[in-house]
Amino acid sequence: MDNSYFFEHLDADTESNPRIHSILRDLEKLSQEEKKQVYVINKPVGERKYQYSYKEAVVILIPKVKLLVINVGNDTDAFQDFSDDFIEDLGIISDKYNYNSFLGRPRKWRDKLVEEIDFEANDDIASIIQSNSLTGIDARKGELLISLLTGSINDIDRVDGELPGNTLEQIKKNIILFDGEQTRFIYKQPDKKVVTIQGLAGTGKTELLLHKLKDIYVNEEKSKIFFTCFSKILAQDLNGRIPTFFDFMKVNEQIKWDERLWVERSWGSKADKNSGLYSFICNYYQIPFQRYSWSISFESVCKDALERLNQLESEGAFEPFFDYILIDESQDFNEAFFELCKKVTKKQVYIAGDIFQSIYYYNENTEIMPDFLLNRVYRTDPKTLMFAHAIGFGLLERPVVRWLSDEEWEACGYTIEKEGDYYSFSREPLKRFENIAEDITSLKLAVAKDDTYLDKVLSAIQDIREKNPTVEPGDIGIVFLEDNKSNYELAEQLIIKVDRMFGWTAIKGYEVKNKTKDALFISNRNNIKGLEFPFIICITTSILNSNTTIRNSLYMMLTRSFITSYLILSEENGELNLKLEGAAKELNDTGQLKVEKPKPDEIMDKSKLMLEASENKSQYEIVEEILHQSFQIRDLRVKEQIHRVVNVMLPESVDVDKIYEVISKNIELI
Repeated sequence: MDNSYFFEHLDADTESNPRIHSILRDLEKLSQEEKKQVYVINKPVGERKYQYSYKEAVVILIPKVKLLVINVGNDTDAFQDFSDDFIEDLGIISDKYNYNSFLGRPRKWRDKLVEEIDFEANDDIASIIQSNSLTGIDARKGELLISLLTGSINDIDRVDGELPGNTLEQIKKNIILFDGEQTRFIYKQPDKKVVTIQGLAGTGKTELLLHKLKDIYVNEEKSKIFFTCFSKILAQDLNGRIPTFFDFMKVNEQIKWDERLWVERSWGSKADKNSGLYSFICNYYQIPFQRYSWSISFESVCKDALERLNQLESEGAFEPFFDYILIDESQDFNEAFFELCKKVTKKQVYIAGDIFQSIYYYNENTEIMPDFLLNRVYRTDPKTLMFAHAIGFGLLERPVVRWLSDEEWEACGYTIEKEGDYYSFSREPLKRFENIAEDITSLKLAVAKDDTYLDKVLSAIQDIREKNPTVEPGDIGIVFLEDNKSNYELAEQLIIKVDRMFGWTAIKGYEVKNKTKDALFISNRNNIKGLEFPFIICITTSILNSNTTIRNSLYMMLTRSFITSYLILSEENGELNLKLEGAAKELNDTGQLKVEKPKPDEIMDKSKLMLEASENKSQYEIVEEILHQSFQIRDLRVKEQIHRVVNVMLPESVDVDKIYEVISKNIELI
C-alpha cells in the first residue's frame, strides 16, 4: 500500500531525473518517520490546464513549512521563469476560489510563504525543511496555498483568520487537506477497468467520489457518467449535493442531467428509465425489467440482465453505453451487480465501500488490499473509533461477535502490540486535533434506568453547553438505537424539554433529514448515515445482543462525532456496562485498548451470527425497515396506521414476505 503521508505528481521526465528521484526517496522516508504530510508536484494537481516547459524543478508542499520551489538544474533563467509562472498561476487559482480575500495577491505573500532554492548535490532536504518553518497566521496561509495546489478546496468563509482559542471553533475552522492516498484516488488513473476504494466511516469516500466525478465531468467533455448507490434516500441526497458541490468547485459547465450525468439508485422502476441504473439498462438495451419484490434478490436480477447482454453481444448487437460508473456504499451490493456495471461501461468503474462493514458481514467480495485503502479517519477521534469497533465487534464479551486477522486489523488502520494472549490496539493521532492544547474527552458513558433516559440526555446537553460556550443547537445530534414506539415518545418529550430549558428548537431526522445549525437534530439509526456533528449523543434503551444490524448501527452512530460521543446505556446490560466504562476510561487516559484474544470457540459462529441477525428483529423493526427501504415512508402518522394494520392482520408474525405483502396491499389506501 502507498504511504498515505506522501504524494507525488510529476511528469515522467521530471520524476526520472536522478537528483529529483533522490529527493523523492528522502522525502518519502521523512514523511513516514515523522508522520508528516508531504506533497511533491511540478504543476497544480487539480487544474490540468497549467503546464510548464522546465522539467528540472519541483515544488515541495508541507503544512507549516514554506512552499519550497526547488531547482536541480543549471538553467537559472528557465528556473526563474518556472517559479514566476507557477506563483502567478497559483494566484489565479486563489482568486478563482475567493482565497484572495484572506491571502491577498501573490506579491503580498510570496516573500513570506515561498522559498526558492538552488539544490546542490550535498544539500540536506530535512535541514532545508526545518529552516523554512511557518507559525501562526502564516502557517494557516501556507496550508491554504497547499489546499489550492492539491485540489483540497476549503470554504474560505469558514477557515479564514487566526485559529481561535475555543476547542469547538478551532475544529470548525480547521483547514482540511487530502492525504496522499485520497489525492491519488482523485487524480491518478490506474490502468484497469475496475478501481476499488475501501475505507472506514469518516475517511471521506463519498467526498472523494464527488471530486472524481468533477474531475471526469470537467476534463472529459463528452463522457457519460452514472453515479449510483443502493438506497433511494442516499441517491436523493447525492442529487442535492452535486450541484452545490459543483458550484463550490467553480465548475462552469452546466450539468446535463440524464444526458451526461445520471445520479440514481441501483434498481429503479420500469415506469421511469432514469430512476435507476438497472431500469436504464433494461430500457436502453430492450431487455425485460424485473420489478422489486421481497421474493427476488437483486443478485439474481443482475445475473439475468448480464446473461441477456452477453447474448446481445454474441449477436453483435451490444456496445457499452457509459464511460464511467461510480458506485457508493459498495458493501450493499454483490459481485453480479459489479459485473453488470463493468459490462455497460467503456472506461472505468469506481467502487467505494466501507471496509469495516464488508468485514463485519463476512462479505466474500471483501478486498483487504483494494486499489486504494483509506484507514486514516479524519472525522472521529481515534479513541472513539476504537471504542466503536470494540462495541461493534463485541470484543469485551464472550463469545465475541467478530475477531479480525492481524492483516484485517492493520487494513483498518490499527497498530498491534502483542503480549501473550493480549492485544494492545492503537491508532495514529488525528491531525484534526494537533493544534488544540487542551485535552479532549472523546468518550463519555452513562447508564440509565427506564425513567431516567430523558434526564441523562439533558445532562449531556448541559455538559456540552458548559464546556463549549459557542455551541449551537445544530452542533449536537441525538440518535436512538432501537426503532420502537417508546423511543419516539421519548423524542417528543425531549423536544419539549430542550425548548423549555435551553430555548432550542429541534428537527426530527426520521421525518426531515436535512439538519440546520439552529436546530437540535434528533433521529433514529436509519437516518443518521452520512451526517456528522461535533457532538453526538447515542441512546440505547434495551439490552445489547449479538444482532449484527444493531451492533453495526451503534458503531455508525458513535462515529458521527468530531469531538465527543456520549453513549447512554441501559442498566439491563449489567456487567457489560462496567466493561464498557472501563474500556472508555482506558482509551481516554492512554489512547490504547488492551483486549484478550478470544479462543476459536469464543468467536461467534458465522451461520449462527447470520441467523441471529434475521431472527432478532421484531415485527416493529421489520415494518420500519420495509417502510424505510421499499416505500421511503417517513410520516409518523402513516407509519402508525401501517403498524396497526400489520399487527391486526398478522399478530406477532415476523415473516418478512407476509408483512411486505400486507403493507404493499394497504399502502395506497392509507
